Amino acid sequence: MWAPSKAVNGEKKSEEKSLAPYEFDKNEPGNLARRCIDQPRRMKVICIGAGMSGIITGIFFPRQIANLDLVIYDKNPELGGTWYESRYPGVACDVPSHAYQFTFESNPHWSRYWAGGAEILDYLRHVATKYGADKYMKFNIRVTKAEWNEEGGKWHVALERTDTGETFTDTSDVLLSATGALNKWKMPDIPGLDSFKGPVMHSATWDPNFDVTGKRIALIGGGASGIQILPQIAPKAKYVDHYMKGKTWIPPFGIGALGVLNRSGDPVTPQDELDAWKDPANYLNYRKEIERSLHGASDVLYKGTDNALAFQKMCEDHMRSKLAKKPEIFEALKPDFAPACRRLTPGPGYLEALVRDDVNFISTTIKEVTPTAIVTKDGKVREVDAIVCATGFAGYQQHFPLIGKNGINLQQQWEDDIPESYVGLAPENMPNYYCFLGPNGGPGVGSAVPFLEFGARYMIKCVQKLQREWLKSMTPKRSAIKKFGEYTDKYLEPTVFNSSCRAWWRHHLNGRILALWPGSALHGMYLWSNPRWEDYEYELKDEQHGNPFSWLGNGYCVSQVEGKDTTAYLDDENLKVPVVNPLEAKYLEGQVSF
Repeated sequence: MWAPSKAVNGEKKSEEKSLAPYEFDKNEPGNLARRCIDQPRRMKVICIGAGMSGIITGIFFPRQIANLDLVIYDKNPELGGTWYESRYPGVACDVPSHAYQFTFESNPHWSRYWAGGAEILDYLRHVATKYGADKYMKFNIRVTKAEWNEEGGKWHVALERTDTGETFTDTSDVLLSATGALNKWKMPDIPGLDSFKGPVMHSATWDPNFDVTGKRIALIGGGASGIQILPQIAPKAKYVDHYMKGKTWIPPFGIGALGVLNRSGDPVTPQDELDAWKDPANYLNYRKEIERSLHGASDVLYKGTDNALAFQKMCEDHMRSKLAKKPEIFEALKPDFAPACRRLTPGPGYLEALVRDDVNFISTTIKEVTPTAIVTKDGKVREVDAIVCATGFAGYQQHFPLIGKNGINLQQQWEDDIPESYVGLAPENMPNYYCFLGPNGGPGVGSAVPFLEFGARYMIKCVQKLQREWLKSMTPKRSAIKKFGEYTDKYLEPTVFNSSCRAWWRHHLNGRILALWPGSALHGMYLWSNPRWEDYEYELKDEQHGNPFSWLGNGYCVSQVEGKDTTAYLDDENLKVPVVNPLEAKYLEGQVSF
């Protein structure tokens, strides 16, 4: 704020402007002695990925962080992340559509209980445009390296335009990863696969122009994508050889990812429900009903309990009945581990497809691929026209060099040791770096989208702390990461997730569970709402001259210096007696007791 010019001999000399001791000096924005305590410094945030988490970032961050520069880079030509990339036949969400949407934008128009990929992508486009997240997004740009600059306290991010090959660098105070764990797809390691003369594709890179009609197809893999693809291609292909060496549980219709009974019957939404949802209140109640079922506490999650055994029996009876025509497939598929040790997929139509006469279920290990056929270890040769690999993703492998403190590369850190993070969001040695759905950062119980939103709110609190207190960096302490890991292992040990099975979210067959949060989604959302700042190590910016209280500034607030309202604390909305949290409010109202 500039003071009026002084008059000299009756004339004003505009060049001789003076500052009161408490006024902000525009020529020295880093002069903390002239800053109000609530005058935040400018912050630059780079977010990698424009999927669901990137969209949340583009909506939440600009609305809650003052003085923010935000850019969201994505390697694809448009937003959507996995829902843009995944175009294989039958791609769909394995979470009920009505619970797989943003809290602030309910969609009563889902056509199916488990919406297809194209429908989800349309919803994401709509939300990003409506709330302005798209204006922060830049497409066809891939991150090739990111390195923390200790002296300047900035991330230097190397970028490449995927359409032109042009390279450039951007810098930021904070770096976010919104790429998810299932972003880098992985082809199977099969000798001779690259010699095959016909089309070879991964489910994550499906060619939309490829027509399976009348062709002999080899489908390798029986994870979520393989389970969804088979029912779609089997009726059109001449025949399908389905190679499935693993074992899996297929739950009945109406069973969610953790055996919580959601809804029975056909997954297509009945017309009477669509009519009822014209009233937003009716739809919200329906959505709450579904999300309550996902959030429910149940001992079905714990090994050996009556409910866990009953759910396993339910899955077994369902599979045995559906595969009665080919009982040998049931015996080959039946796992010796509990349901939910591997992620459960509802799989409508999969078991029915397995018993078709034109589908060959092959559990024998593949030995090699020739230019025209697949050879199994028993010596059988099966000629095919095309090979589809539904073989999953690389999981928690860092996709590009990410160099943090002391030159430590997160790629090497997570390769040499078990991938870990602080409360699912922040890896060791990486200042001002946060990742959505990091190690042990995904909910096993509850609705995932609110979980993502609360993760973003936690990151916002971190950015605001850096901004408010003029910090160069904050990095989670190694001791806090290790203690969180110990708690996580102890929590997950008795659960069905910890049965003996091979799953992308495990370090190895009986190794540490990497993906799941140690508790429910609501449990994690509560923790993220109350950050433990003592679990971080902090570095000051040079402007603080070694005094962490320098950010207190000139002793005033902006409202005082700029002559704005200084009695807002007396406004009606601020006169209510505060409560600590919603649970305490209910306690005070007598709704709950401790």
